[in-house]
Amino acid sequence: MTAVSTRVPLSARPKDMAMFVYFASHIPATVFMDIVPLYPSFLAPLIQPLLEFQDYYVETFRDPFMGDRSLIWFNTFLHMEALVQLPFFVFAAWALYHNKRSIALWLCVYSAHVITTVLPILTTLNLSKDSAFPFAVSESQKLFLTCLYTPWVLFPLWMLIECFQRVRSYEAQGVSKKKA
Repeated sequence: MTAVSTRVPLSARPKDMAMFVYFASHIPATVFMDIVPLYPSFLAPLIQPLLEFQDYYVETFRDPFMGDRSLIWFNTFLHMEALVQLPFFVFAAWALYHNKRSIALWLCVYSAHVITTVLPILTTLNLSKDSAFPFAVSESQKLFLTCLYTPWVLFPLWMLIECFQRVRSYEAQGVSKKKA
């Protein structure tokens, strides 16, 4: 008799639910905010509200990274977000929803990538002289931006640890099956 597999619903997997929400929420955030500077200029009339929102964000929160298009290293991160991360957000949300075990290794890779892109942002923000930025950023604004960017290190760090443990568990299960 063959065993019938039953899919555990996402609502019964709180850690996967947290990761699913993280990835699902990143899709609109990426499309409507983060990668707007990368859109071709001929789209400007269509994306004018997005450009205005981004200007509002930069003006209000004094984010020197989103406000300075000359930071080549940061623009590289934006391109990576558009070309690598955005498709991955869709894949990861789908895989988490469907409880695909294989996503754990990919989430480790993604998490390490995000940590190594956000740490330079935090380091630059907090250790650069004010003259490095295109406009003045007060200490309170730096603190606010640090608080804004820090979760994008902490959540991926948690995800890296969680998914690494899953990968190790899957390996152990595979090894024990081979020995049996």
